[in-house]
Amino acid sequence: MTHDPRDGKSMWAAINSSWGGPRIERSGDLGKTWKAVNNPVFREDAGMVLKRTWHIEPGHPDEPDAVWAGTEPAALFKTTEGGEYWRTIDGLNAHPTRSKWEPGGGGLGLHSIAIDTGDARHMAIGISAGGAYETTDGGVTWRPWNEATRAGFLPEKEPIVGQCVHKLVAHPAEPGLFFQRNHEGVYWRGAKEKKWTETTKGLPTDYGFAGAVHPNDAKTAYVIPLGPRMRMSTTEDTQGLAVYRTEDRGKTWKRLDKGIPKGMVAEVMREGMSTDRLDPAGVYFGTQSGELWASANEGRSWERVAQYLPPILSVHAATIG
Repeated sequence: MTHDPRDGKSMWAAINSSWGGPRIERSGDLGKTWKAVNNPVFREDAGMVLKRTWHIEPGHPDEPDAVWAGTEPAALFKTTEGGEYWRTIDGLNAHPTRSKWEPGGGGLGLHSIAIDTGDARHMAIGISAGGAYETTDGGVTWRPWNEATRAGFLPEKEPIVGQCVHKLVAHPAEPGLFFQRNHEGVYWRGAKEKKWTETTKGLPTDYGFAGAVHPNDAKTAYVIPLGPRMRMSTTEDTQGLAVYRTEDRGKTWKRLDKGIPKGMVAEVMREGMSTDRLDPAGVYFGTQSGELWASANEGRSWERVAQYLPPILSVHAATIG
């Protein structure tokens, strides 16, 4: 689910229901009313059928009508018609390395779409498990973008493709800066850097799904480490659930757990964490056990603001006004 900050009132939701299959709905009035739009459709010769939409991303402000969608099977689509028609991005969807993509634990999904705040034609996407890919021409051509990211589950530990990206975002305050929460490690990559820089040291594990960046500070980011076997926080692996924050682009990390029950066991998924654009910034995360947590002071303390919900798969903070 996402809010479009370009017009301030549009929202998009990807509904993946066992009753009726996947669909996308759009609201033009901040959720008061909703309308189903069309699903992305694969080419007939692609040999693939839409299973679900993983992620919807409003386009760059320079493209006010553009909206992007990532799907399973892993593919990228774009609409400039409000979802009535989705164009298949063949430069990626039919990439020569596609045969090397393998499903992760949640399937073969394109779940991250990160648009460079300084350049509408520069984007990156994340696939589980296919890795990150970059375009500098608005999606016409793509190249693998996985230099120096680990894939210990493969015979080649730093392959060209095949890494399992868990979350990839572009920083809204610094052009060219990207942040990645990988199956193995946490990484940063700046505008002129030729490879990713791993910044996992200081975290209790190198595993986790959720990751978010501070809206204004290009050195600050948040992750929730999980135990790699149980896919959730445990006392043994993580000393219980906590958010970890870096304020120096990953050189150091600080555990932030004030207000969170000691030893809390929970799972937070890849879309389950978000920041708003207030000052100080708010930070939010939701758990598979249906709890929503919020911090109004950039993580220094936490409050449970909702509970007994269904499993929370997506948390998106929209700053209105």
